[in-house]
Amino acid sequence: MVMTTDYLTVPVPRNCFRCGKEFRANDTERICEACRKPPEPKACVSRSLSFREKQIVKLVQQAKLNKEIAYELHLTEGTIKEYLNRIFRKLGVKNRTELAIWAFMQTTAA
Repeated sequence: MVMTTDYLTVPVPRNCFRCGKEFRANDTERICEACRKPPEPKACVSRSLSFREKQIVKLVQQAKLNKEIAYELHLTEGTIKEYLNRIFRKLGVKNRTELAIWAFMQTTAA
């Protein structure tokens, strides 16, 4: 809730919906400044890819859809999505295009 006078808007204390700490905010804010920042990325245990992850990277490089990759490897689409997210985190790429470029760079460098 914001108290207003004729010319002044004063933020009142609120509790953060995520952490519960009290903070001063205007009427629209529900989360404190600390909770708005994205979490620190976890350190990757290993950048090396497993055999299955390498298979998926090769198929992504061939512009296959998740459904096609799942059919070819006898897995579900959900499993392919999980593998892709794990691969993205390991390699520090954000999407399939960056993954395909990374794979291309690896094959040309070797």
